[in-house]
Amino acid sequence: MNILVLLAGVADVRYPLHDIRIDAAGLIEESGQSRRQLGPFDEGALELALKLRDAREDCRIEVLVLGGSNNDNLLRSVAAFKPDRLRLLDLQPCRPWDARLSAAQIAGLIGAEGTPDLLLIGREFGDLDEGSLPVLLAARLGLPLFALAQYAEWQDGGVRLLRERGIRQQWHTVAGPLLATVTNDRRNKLRHPLMKNVMLAKKMTFDSVAASAAADSDVRLADLAPAREVQRGGQCRLLDGDVPSQARALAGYLRGEEEENAA
Repeated sequence: MNILVLLAGVADVRYPLHDIRIDAAGLIEESGQSRRQLGPFDEGALELALKLRDAREDCRIEVLVLGGSNNDNLLRSVAAFKPDRLRLLDLQPCRPWDARLSAAQIAGLIGAEGTPDLLLIGREFGDLDEGSLPVLLAARLGLPLFALAQYAEWQDGGVRLLRERGIRQQWHTVAGPLLATVTNDRRNKLRHPLMKNVMLAKKMTFDSVAASAAADSDVRLADLAPAREVQRGGQCRLLDGDVPSQARALAGYLRGEEEENAA
């Protein structure tokens, strides 16, 4: 089985994001200080692929990491898990807020190189929180979509995917090429790489592949500005003092002692 994993990463909150600009062509320019790391959905998709490969020697993993800030470190963190092939995905133009365009670019690349048996992608590609790109990508590729997968296993020579809805489990057997979005779960928490592989990854160089498509929508990012401060209404009180004092004040409030004293 050939598995393709698409990873985008999310902003690392330990580094500043204020040096982000829009150039004359409407593309994002990031400063060298901004950083990305694998998000929980990225990690879940990668871990499911690794679990499947652990169980079958004929399973092959290819990973595409979306280009952007902190490319090198993000690639090295993935390389430490020893995928069979790892490349940087360079979207041309790169407009991550335009899911239709990004889906068209990625679909064009996958179509040209050959559709994998299983395509795994985090339920939110990157840090956009909308989850539309995997759906659009599946439609572009003409693939069935299994959403919010939490676990994968081999059974009778095939792969089964699991998702849970309340107390119910839903299993799907992969019968042909399929795109699955992955959500985070205790069963797909990404393992720690071996230290020797981490050291080897520091010396690696990586190939890149360009994915281009004509813009087919009018979505443009005209400007970036800080979000306006939200004015919160209603009655609000901050509890002063140490934790025991705060706990006593909260308990008194819940018992209605303050209202009784005021009366």
